[in-house]
Amino acid sequence: MNNLILIFIKFIIYTMKLFGKKAGTLPGKLALKLNNNIYSYFKINGKIIVVTGTNGKTTTTNMIYQILKKDNKKVIANIGGNNIGWGIVSTLINNCNYKGVINCDYLVLETDEHWIPKIYKYDNLKIDTLIVLNFFRDQLDRAGELETLILKLDNFIKDYPCNLILNGNDPNVLRLGINNKGRNYYYGINKLKTSKEKSNDKMEGIICPNCKIPLKYEYYQYAHIGKFECPKCDFGKIKYDVFANKIVDDKIYINDMYIVNNPSLYNIYNILSIITLSKIYNIDTVIMKDIIKNYKSTNGRGQKFIINNNSVILQLGKNPTGFNVVFKDAKDDKEKKELLIVINDKINDGFDISWIWDIDFTNIDSFKRIICSGSRASDLAIRIKCSNYDINNIVVINDEYKAINELINTNNTKYIISNYSSLTKIKEYLENIEKRKQ
Repeated sequence: MNNLILIFIKFIIYTMKLFGKKAGTLPGKLALKLNNNIYSYFKINGKIIVVTGTNGKTTTTNMIYQILKKDNKKVIANIGGNNIGWGIVSTLINNCNYKGVINCDYLVLETDEHWIPKIYKYDNLKIDTLIVLNFFRDQLDRAGELETLILKLDNFIKDYPCNLILNGNDPNVLRLGINNKGRNYYYGINKLKTSKEKSNDKMEGIICPNCKIPLKYEYYQYAHIGKFECPKCDFGKIKYDVFANKIVDDKIYINDMYIVNNPSLYNIYNILSIITLSKIYNIDTVIMKDIIKNYKSTNGRGQKFIINNNSVILQLGKNPTGFNVVFKDAKDDKEKKELLIVINDKINDGFDISWIWDIDFTNIDSFKRIICSGSRASDLAIRIKCSNYDINNIVVINDEYKAINELINTNNTKYIISNYSSLTKIKEYLENIEKRKQ
């Protein structure tokens, strides 16, 4: 039966390609509708590496893919970011034969954290290494409370021995290593000049999972990410396998080497997880450093464009922490700049946008003008007005394309932050403008 399903789905993919159409996640949706347990049919001849967490999954997965590929490994990955059930199934169907066999050295799958227990419970889809980047509150109407998510993952992992690569600066992530019967690997960032003794961001999970008392922080990097310990037990008292100990100009010093890259904290943590992975699989260090040093985003996450001789920087923003990090990075940019924020409330964004009130807008005064766009542009404008930003510099344009055209009319650096549903459309629109302007 499953064999017939695969033949049918592959025929649909072939037909769509003949007509110049992208199949996207449609193959996975059809396959799951025909058989909800289609996952069990695939046979993977290779190691499965899974990347999960709230922020940074797509960038990390893309970098791992490029490194393994340049290291002459046969690697398959969902680099487009289709990270929930049907997206994963679509990736598997696109790369298997008619018997469901996938031959590769590595199968690297960015996976939404809520889908991990549903997908990888099958014996044929056993995770060899799971990278966990961070956990923040995100899309509450879809995902629910963070504590519920962590408990589900913890319950899954305790009976699922695998390599765990854990962000040792996130107490929500570190919890998952307590009951893991496989090996834990930890990465983190030592105290930097930018580290703070207090955090003004909304914080989650700062209670010891063992003693149920507040954790004691030595310093914060951002939000609840930092160096912490429980005053009563050993929670938080770990030794990093890979760590960053200083940033000088654009040089990130990691263990005994430095890597040149955009030194945003998000990117540093992503890089640390990748270097940890490279130690497990003996990936060529020269290749890894070269990819990390020269990596340029092409998926809208930190992607840069040059339009009318001005830099245009596009970022995904889907929760308060993501926005806060972008604002902090932008504040360090001394150039004259403007900001466009696109907020929608479609199904892949989450219908509840009350989280915009948890964004720290105290770092936006350096923007000369802020354009609000998307289906919830007016809500966003009210939120920004309530942060004491000059109302005369707030512009509301619901249509994203008109908003972009308005933004690029002036001569300064541009920042664009968009949540999920508009990100790809904006990326493609900016790419087309950039090509026309060349």
